[in-house]
Amino acid sequence: MSEVGPPDVGPPDSEFGPPDFKSTDTAAQAKARRWRSIAIAVALGVFVILVFIVTIARMKGHVADIGF
Repeated sequence: MSEVGPPDVGPPDSEFGPPDFKSTDTAAQAKARRWRSIAIAVALGVFVILVFIVTIARMKGHVADIGF
């Protein structure tokens, strides 16, 4: 009697896809993606700094006022 189980698919070709994967982006698309990634990183950095500043401003001098 044969054992029932998942088919043997073997090891993956690579972490990011088959070894014959090639990007079909043009130079303009790659440049646009790079600038978009930079813009997202800058926006995220500004957001983190803004949250930090607002948090500090709202705490004012009450950091030592922890009620135990």
